[in-house]
Amino acid sequence: MVVSVVIPVFNEMRTLEQVIKRVQAVPVEKEIILVDDYSNDGSRELVQSLGEQPNVRAVLHEYNQGKGAALRSGFAAAAGDVVLI
Repeated sequence: MVVSVVIPVFNEMRTLEQVIKRVQAVPVEKEIILVDDYSNDGSRELVQSLGEQPNVRAVLHEYNQGKGAALRSGFAAAAGDVVLI
């Protein structure tokens, strides 16, 4: 069973790396989907960089659409058997 972890991101530069480390430390097969909702604090570039890791995917919005839209984008990108937020 693969778990998809959807993480909406908007200006989370200070906390994002720690969140990813904690999620990756959980001993289950997973994919992490980071959805950047057009951050302007450097989070967008960090999401792109983290998206190069094997189990991390980056989804980038072209303009700010809100948390609901970020979650819907993440759900659409999810391939796991279970989806978590």
